[in-house]
Amino acid sequence: MPIRFANFELTDSGELFRDGESMRLQPQPSKVLAFLVSRAGELVTRQELQQHVWGTETFIDFDQGLNWCIRRIREVLGDDAAHPRFIQTVPRRGYRFAAALQTAPAIRRFWTKPAMRSLLVALAALLLFAAHSPARSVTVLVLPFDNLGTSRPAAEDVATEEVITALGAIDSRRLSVIDPVTAMKFKRTNECIIHIGRQLDAQYVLLGAVRQHGAAMRSTAQLFRVADNRQVWAAVRECNAGDDPAAVYSAMAADVASTLGVPR
Repeated sequence: MPIRFANFELTDSGELFRDGESMRLQPQPSKVLAFLVSRAGELVTRQELQQHVWGTETFIDFDQGLNWCIRRIREVLGDDAAHPRFIQTVPRRGYRFAAALQTAPAIRRFWTKPAMRSLLVALAALLLFAAHSPARSVTVLVLPFDNLGTSRPAAEDVATEEVITALGAIDSRRLSVIDPVTAMKFKRTNECIIHIGRQLDAQYVLLGAVRQHGAAMRSTAQLFRVADNRQVWAAVRECNAGDDPAAVYSAMAADVASTLGVPR
C-alpha cells in the first residue's frame, strides 16, 4: 500500500511521486529511500543499508556510493542536510527517516454501468496503443572516465557521476543506468568493456575521458553497443574556466539518450 509523507507518495514498487508527479530516482537511491521509510523513526546503520541494498558483495567505494544515494534522495525531496525534514544523518553510524508517515487512502469505487463501459473502452484503446507502440527499455553502463591529464582534482570522478546522474534523470522507465558504485569497480580496469557490459546485462557501454586542453578541460565520450561491439555515438565537449561542468555532462547525457531513442 502506498505510503505518504508531506506531499510525497512512495509506492510498493519504489516509485516516488510529489503532488501526483513522478519523481525520477535511480534504482539504488530508490532502494535506500524505501528501506529508510520502512524503518521510519529508527536509526538505520550504514551496515544495514549495505546488506539490504547491495547484498553480500563488498565494494571498495561503498561509502562513496551510499553518500551519492543520500545526496540524490535529498535533491529529489528538496531536503537540507543541515536542517533535515526527511533524512537525518547520525554521524559515523547511519541515517534516520524523520518525517511522519501516513498510509495512502484506498480509492472509493462507485461504478455505474456507463462508467464501467467508458472504462472498458479506454482500457481497450490503451491495450491497442501498447500493442502498436511497445516501450523499449535500455540499460547503459557508464564506465569510470579516464584522467588523461588535467589540473582539476578528481575531474574524472566528477565527470562519471555527473553523466550517470544526468542519464538517470531522463526517463527511468525507458533508460536504466548501472549505479555508480558498481561502475566504479571497473575503474582503471584492463578488462574488455564489452565483456563488462555483458556481465552487467547492459545493452550499451559509455567510455569517456577528460584531459587539459589549454585553459579548457576537454571531455570525450564514445558509446558502444554490446551486441556487436559497434560504436554508435561519439562526442567531444570543452569546458572553459568559469563554465558549469554539470551543464556539459547534462548535454552529453541528453545526446546519448537521443541516440538510444529516449528523448529528454
